[in-house]
Amino acid sequence: MKMAIVGGLGWVAGAKVHSNKASKNLKKKHMKEAKTLYSQYYNDVYKLQEQNSELALAVQKLQGILQKAETEREMDDMQRDYDEFKQPDVDGDDRISRAEFAMYVKNYLSNYPGLADKDYPKFEEFDHDGDGYVSFSEYTQQMTAQAKKAENDAKRAAQSGSHAAAQKASQKAQAYQGLAGSGRKTDNFDDLYAQYR
Repeated sequence: MKMAIVGGLGWVAGAKVHSNKASKNLKKKHMKEAKTLYSQYYNDVYKLQEQNSELALAVQKLQGILQKAETEREMDDMQRDYDEFKQPDVDGDDRISRAEFAMYVKNYLSNYPGLADKDYPKFEEFDHDGDGYVSFSEYTQQMTAQAKKAENDAKRAAQSGSHAAAQKASQKAQAYQGLAGSGRKTDNFDDLYAQYR
């Protein structure tokens, strides 16, 4: 009986020792795996943050390139508009007098024989401040407005079904588009002009 009790106690003690040992080994293994997973997680997060930073830099570079291209396009448009403006400015004073305007419009629009004198732009429409001269800003703003109006008239004429009216309106729109240069918006026109000059 004693031997059975001692054997039973020995077995319980041995099981407890083995159980503690196995538990410690499992905890060690679990801690090691957890450490490996955490390391992997932090490495992945770091790599993702690095990739995000690189992508953000690439986006910034592309935005810079787009902005530069837009600025260059605006400057090209400005140059084209300015060159168009300077054609009637015979005396080179950076403004167009009534006589210079009349001569230029007559010469330019004579290339469009379907247009009558009433279709020609009027000096008063361009001289916004009424000082007797057309400035670069006034010229570009008015030509853009005239080109848009002529284009809308051409669309309406085409919708009306009258072939002759549509052809005349289309010719007028073409003429004004040529005079208007780029036809770009002139919201910050004075600022752009100041940069150009």
